[in-house]
Amino acid sequence: MAPPTAHSGTASRDVAAGVSVIDTERRYVEGIITLHDRMTYGRLPDQISGEPLHVHQSGDGLLTLAVRDSQLPHRYLLGLLGFRLAQYLRLGWVSQPVVYREALFHEPLRPAVGQEDIHVVSLCLTTGRIRGYAALAGSRDPDPLPLDGPGRTRLSVEKDHKIDLMGRYAAEGWTTHQVYEAKRLLRDQTMPRGELGARVPWHVLMAWGRALMALDEFLPRVLVAGDAKESGSLRHLRRMGFRLDVVEGTSPGLPETDLLWPIFKTDEQAKPFVGRLGPDFARRMDTISAFLARPLGSEPVGTLLGELS
Repeated sequence: MAPPTAHSGTASRDVAAGVSVIDTERRYVEGIITLHDRMTYGRLPDQISGEPLHVHQSGDGLLTLAVRDSQLPHRYLLGLLGFRLAQYLRLGWVSQPVVYREALFHEPLRPAVGQEDIHVVSLCLTTGRIRGYAALAGSRDPDPLPLDGPGRTRLSVEKDHKIDLMGRYAAEGWTTHQVYEAKRLLRDQTMPRGELGARVPWHVLMAWGRALMALDEFLPRVLVAGDAKESGSLRHLRRMGFRLDVVEGTSPGLPETDLLWPIFKTDEQAKPFVGRLGPDFARRMDTISAFLARPLGSEPVGTLLGELS
């Protein structure tokens, strides 16, 4: 199925026909959401090149894996970026006018330089639908640079919050290739509420954490940066065993020409953070893994939250 199209002449013709630009944008966005709602990825596990950074199947009908950009066929990479865009459109966190004006049907591809991004995907084994997703974005610097280097590429969170988040870690010997930015922790918005839906974020977070553990051994250590809300992901990150440095009092925002400007118009602002894997991180990953191995319906997710607390 081809994506809906938009171009500069469409809006003027629609207005002449008595249809508002807003209605045209809305129809385009609805088409994008419908397009990605129809996508299934049941063959994705067989199309991956090489060994995933992490894979687990816990018996509740979900298969979750973590893979690098280069391990994905291009069409699947576009599909994941399209899932991200469609979910953010459902949540109202991206600009509909920008999506329409630029004729987007997936989030923009990253430049082919620097460290690869890592994608965590939780799939329904029955339908092939994506049920959960998260990303770890690698540095755009072609070569590793000091974190206080004037030429290093700033992280998205630094640009969004107008701060130097990473410079303070330069004295500890970190480079830009040891920093990954946490992005797009998502659950499929069409998924019915229930116990399986409540498990999805923990499938994603465990795979996300296991991928960081693998990177921690390879690099041989990593920092993870991003922004999150106290009532949401920050609580989960602490329960996972991250040692977090959280920055208070920033004034984040983007111009309305930016795709993601609406995400900063929410009531509760996200706070920038930098995290390291704490001394009990591996044990906590084992705790999450053991919970997810229990039969669906045996214990609510609140049990896991208590165990992690």
